Amino acid sequence: MHGEPVANSPRRRGRPRLAVQTVEGDPREQILEVAGRLFTAQGYAATGTREIAAAVGLEQPSIFHWFARKEDILAELLDRTVSPALATGDLLKDKRADLEERLYALARGDVANLCSGPVNLAALQLLPEARGEAFTSFWARREELKEQYGSILRELRQAKRLAVTPVGLATDLVFGMVESVINWFDREGAYTSDQVADAVATAVVRAAVAD
Repeated sequence: MHGEPVANSPRRRGRPRLAVQTVEGDPREQILEVAGRLFTAQGYAATGTREIAAAVGLEQPSIFHWFARKEDILAELLDRTVSPALATGDLLKDKRADLEERLYALARGDVANLCSGPVNLAALQLLPEARGEAFTSFWARREELKEQYGSILRELRQAKRLAVTPVGLATDLVFGMVESVINWFDREGAYTSDQVADAVATAVVRAAVAD
């Protein structure tokens, strides 16, 4: 009858979505996870916000409710490759642990973070677009993380326990060992992220600490 509501057809409310969502949970996290997969698989320039939105199950304008620009999505993904290790380093500053224990803990946490997740987000820093001005904050935070290693190594030198000198060379060596997992760790390989984190952190201590 004209004017009567149709049974079993409630009006949809909220932001329009496509029929299928590929990721469950918070829409902001959905966007980041899908964007991370697409950026690592096909590149940053080749991935548009419309494609990200479709893969998540959102209309394209909805993305801009959480991220003003596509650059902001990449900036957040890059930051997640250093923020956990920075937090670990800050905690270690207040611990009365031996220097080699602090170095091990920082390196292990850093490697574990780089190897975590379903895709290699740290590889995004190798993209040419990641060198743009929009991402200067990430590179500054990465340098801050590198300085946390350098601080421990300077203390080792003062204690006459640093195996490699000068400190700058030792810092480059240690940081390079940690970040090498970006290029060789296989998420579908024989070794877990925990195994790799333990192995790399142990190698870092043995390379840097004289005994």
